[in-house]
Amino acid sequence: MFNRLDYSYNDEESIVHNINPLFKFIGLFIYILICLLKYNNLLFIMNLSLVFILILLSNVSILRYIKIVWRLKYILIIIYFMMIHNNVAIIDINIMVFKIVFLILYIALIIYTTTKEDIGKGLAKILNIFNIIGLNLKKISSFITNIITFIINYIDILGEVIISGEFKGIVYSHSNILSKIKLIFSNLKRVYKESKKVMSIRKSDMKYKLYDGNIVSKYKYRNKLMLFDYLYLLGNISLIIYYILKVR
Repeated sequence: MFNRLDYSYNDEESIVHNINPLFKFIGLFIYILICLLKYNNLLFIMNLSLVFILILLSNVSILRYIKIVWRLKYILIIIYFMMIHNNVAIIDINIMVFKIVFLILYIALIIYTTTKEDIGKGLAKILNIFNIIGLNLKKISSFITNIITFIINYIDILGEVIISGEFKGIVYSHSNILSKIKLIFSNLKRVYKESKKVMSIRKSDMKYKLYDGNIVSKYKYRNKLMLFDYLYLLGNISLIIYYILKVR
């Protein structure tokens, strides 16, 4: 049941759906920032708990989130063994893996609860905030989009390879870690070509939906800041304040 994934927008209504897209990206940025700052047990728990609460409030099936993590299990296993090989403490490895998993879930949350139009507007606005030296935002957006598309296609195609291999009697789930790593790199060229095809097909569509900051959302009321927008932003800012006052 974990073989096929749906990366599309979940056409439902929830509190999370109604959060301003710019605030969602600010929240994602703060999550990443907290993960990179000095570790603190309470701050770690609060950071992950915020993501978990958003998932529960998103009105999206938990199974969809589980599928995302399940498809990345081999990458997480590789990270785990690489850290062990470098003599990193088990507790530190677990903390790192949890941060990565919840980062993936946060990104999935944004994709599931935000239309392409709103993602485009949110990206354009947040890039404009940091565009203090006149960077070409279209090229930056294109670069980010290519990376995301490559990763998604890589996961999908790798899953197809594993399924086709099982039909031929090659059960990768019982192979050792070296065989799994070899499988990943042996399909890198194929995945890259498929990703280029997908990006070529979507080029004109993405140019309209992701690069133009003046696009009007079909959900016009989302352009207005509501109570939960402020609460969401306040919750994220409180994590930064806690770090400054208690951790730094």
